[in-house]
Amino acid sequence: MKYINKEQEPETLSFWFNNQMDEEGNRLGCDFRKDLPGDVKRDLHDHLLREQGFLCCYTGILIDVIDVNDSHIEHLKPYSLCKRERQCEDVSYRNLLAAYPGKDRKNVHFGAHAKEDWYDPVRFVSPLDENCEKQFIFYASGKIAATDQEDIAAKTTIDKLVLNHDQLKDLRKAAIQEVLFNVDLEESELQEIANGSYSVKDEDGKLPSFCFVIEQIAKQLISTV
Repeated sequence: MKYINKEQEPETLSFWFNNQMDEEGNRLGCDFRKDLPGDVKRDLHDHLLREQGFLCCYTGILIDVIDVNDSHIEHLKPYSLCKRERQCEDVSYRNLLAAYPGKDRKNVHFGAHAKEDWYDPVRFVSPLDENCEKQFIFYASGKIAATDQEDIAAKTTIDKLVLNHDQLKDLRKAAIQEVLFNVDLEESELQEIANGSYSVKDEDGKLPSFCFVIEQIAKQLISTV
């Protein structure tokens, strides 16, 4: 999980929300699914992708923007709960992220699809927590674990998001192998990766898939040299 530094919400979203009032100042419908216009939702989705460097908020998979089924707008606090509480959190920018895959991809059994409507802020590590990356340790095998075995939130997050799903582990392992083991890296090159040179957006605003994982593995390799 890579830390996501939330930016200013898109103007289209704030303009729409601020104008959902009647003449007497009463709040009109602000339901994410029923009321949010398609053009505002598309702009929001694009804004979220760019904010995250096109990485899935939970898994770190690079999202293919050409395939509309590759991602969806995810609610950290589930839409169903927001709807019951009626505090407009389902359209709050702080509660919205871009996640892999699209809602119609039912064959993916990890990440947002595994989480579904589960919600427990005490036992969940949020990608909006600036310390979230430190709570997980990755291995060259693609496995993820809690850095501290007493960290119930990290262990529960791994379990609820199924972050050790075989498919996801294989994807992480392949990315690690390609960058760190399939080429002869000088120690200085490995140090650059560990220092963050790999976790940089390209000219299209995209981060490399699993860049935070590769950066951590690079640090582990340096510590053993």
